[in-house]
Amino acid sequence: MGRYDSSRTRVAPLFDALLARDYSGHSWLDPLLALGSRSETIATIAKGQRLVTNHGPRWGDFEAKLPAPASLLEHLVRNLDPKLVEESRDRGDTRVRRLALANRDQATIELALAKLRSGVRGRRWFVLEGESRPDALLEARDLVLCIEGKRTEMGCTTYTNWMPRRSQLLRHMDAALDAFPKKRVLGLLIVEGDGGADACSPSPFWMNECSAQHEQSMLNDSLPHRTSSDRNRIADGVLGVTTWQAMCAAISVCWSSLPSTRPRVTSFKTRA
Repeated sequence: MGRYDSSRTRVAPLFDALLARDYSGHSWLDPLLALGSRSETIATIAKGQRLVTNHGPRWGDFEAKLPAPASLLEHLVRNLDPKLVEESRDRGDTRVRRLALANRDQATIELALAKLRSGVRGRRWFVLEGESRPDALLEARDLVLCIEGKRTEMGCTTYTNWMPRRSQLLRHMDAALDAFPKKRVLGLLIVEGDGGADACSPSPFWMNECSAQHEQSMLNDSLPHRTSSDRNRIADGVLGVTTWQAMCAAISVCWSSLPSTRPRVTSFKTRA
């Protein structure tokens, strides 16, 4: 967030420009998918990808809101850590009920499960994870790409309020797996390269950060509600990491046209 918010200075400007250039994504989706550091080692992605009809922007002010998987919400209700509740800022009835969950009070657990199964969501004492919002979400006929963008951040986010280990990238993909059950779910981390327009290779630090997101221990901790098959399916969809500079080079957008800070009005040059 702030002046250098990647959503405003990288994600929205670039994807707005791409959508304006080619609403179908046919000319730029394949090059984008090929940028990930793992794109050549995971299962083959068919060429000729196009966005679904009437796709529109799913980034910036229009970020997709992916509900937390029901299976995760039920898992958290059954396995809430008392220490996390004690250390939280919860007050009043919410704190009392969450402590009861954490202390395995069966009546409170059953009440929470009943409310979850009736479809109740929002800021409720029994809802222990909210919606996931990828910085950009691209939906094609047979796949969905979740993008997590970084610019000035010091690393990947790897926790939530109620889960000591929960990879942000895996969280997006986890939610997308339920939201798009018939499509392959992919995830891509895009970061700021160290340098100017030519910084097309992720630094060793970001390569390590990305690798950590699909290590088995992170998969197990981030996806405790998933089967081994589903965890492998998600891991096999992690395209890896690339840089904003590499993206600009691949899709012919001038790096120098991107705003340094959050713009009021944006206009971008496309390279001839």
